[in-house]
Parts: sequence; structure tokens; C-alpha cells
Amino acid sequence: MALAKGTNSYATVSEADSYFGDRLDVAAWTSASEQDKGKALVTATLILDGLDWMGVAVSETQALAFPRNVAYFDPRIGTEITVGGTTVPARVINGTYELAYHLLNNDGLLDDTGIVTDLQIGTISLKTIIAPSKIPFNVQRLIKPLLNNVAANAWWRAN
Repeated sequence: MALAKGTNSYATVSEADSYFGDRLDVAAWTSASEQDKGKALVTATLILDGLDWMGVAVSETQALAFPRNVAYFDPRIGTEITVGGTTVPARVINGTYELAYHLLNNDGLLDDTGIVTDLQIGTISLKTIIAPSKIPFNVQRLIKPLLNNVAANAWWRAN
């Protein structure tokens, strides 16, 4: 199935091209084919849709997690934002662009085979090799205010 905004992607390739037109370090995006860009956006949307979002979908029959009826605190502007209707928050759309770029820039990222923790070749030894995250920090930072239980592991004391 080809990319269909609102059905299997939060954005079109054209919209993503405009976004990346104003961003540095986008060689993986600009050198990708139109088809691969579409696949990256669809895959990024699929990954994001699997997360535990706040609020509820506006329709039981919608294909994607957004649009949603949700109120969340936006730390960038320091106030609560209410979203509903047909609106997909910019944080989700920008997160989709950034995750799509991350997928294009890290071929094999979705494969869980071949993870290495230690590697030694002759006298050269590498320990604690960390694979790139499936959802990079810049995407996590964008979408975090809209996720359920973002502080579930935080310790809190009531006095």
C-alpha cells in the first residue's frame, strides 16, 4: 500500500521535504528515493502508533492513533494544550519526520539480530557496544508530553 496521509502516515513526502528543507544534516533524507521516503514515513507512523498515547481517539474507526481528544502540558510554552477534532499535534508530525529520517539513516535498525555487546579483533577490544535507539532522543523529546505514564518510574514523596 502506498503512503496515504491519515490512513498509514501522519505526513506526506512533500510535507516532509519542506520540513527537511529548513534542517541541517539531512543527507539521508535528500538522497533517498521518493518511494523510500514514503516507506520511512509509513514505518515511523507505525512505530509511533504503537506507543501509549494520552487521550482517546476521536473515532473508533480511524486508522491511526491521532487525531485524539487530549489535553497535555507543553513544557516549551509552559501551559496546557487541548487538542481534538481533526488536529494532529505538531509534536507528533515532527516526531514522524525525525523518526523517518532516523530509519533512513540507520539501515537495519529494525532488525534485532546481530546485537553485539563485546567485540575483540586482535589487540583491539570494544566493550558495551550500544546500538542506536529505535526511537532517538530528539523524537522522544518531541512526543514525551503526549505519552501516558512518562513519569511512571519517578520517585515521589508526599511530605
